[in-house]
Amino acid sequence: MADEIKPTNPATPSIDASALKASYANVCRIAQTPNEVIIDFGMNPNFFGQILDEPLKLDQRVILSHDAAKRLCLHLTATIQNFEAKYGVIELDVAKRLKQQQQPQIAS
Repeated sequence: MADEIKPTNPATPSIDASALKASYANVCRIAQTPNEVIIDFGMNPNFFGQILDEPLKLDQRVILSHDAAKRLCLHLTATIQNFEAKYGVIELDVAKRLKQQQQPQIAS
């Protein structure tokens, strides 16, 4: 039959990623209302101290329902756990991540 409709699996929807845009963020701000979770993402050029004379700039906002935010939290937790199991614990204290620079020896 030429007009036969093929059944589709509703559990695996078709995904169109042709308009997907990527961005980088090293900082986020989270707020909520009774109906949604609001996550703003941005770039802090001075994350490791005053390097540039530029302010922290937020440029992306994602608004989620609370149940979608919880699913995101569960998926991110599992992702971080998998990463740390493979590569080691991610240190959040920047001062602990920095390598100490050795001072040059001065010959006397």
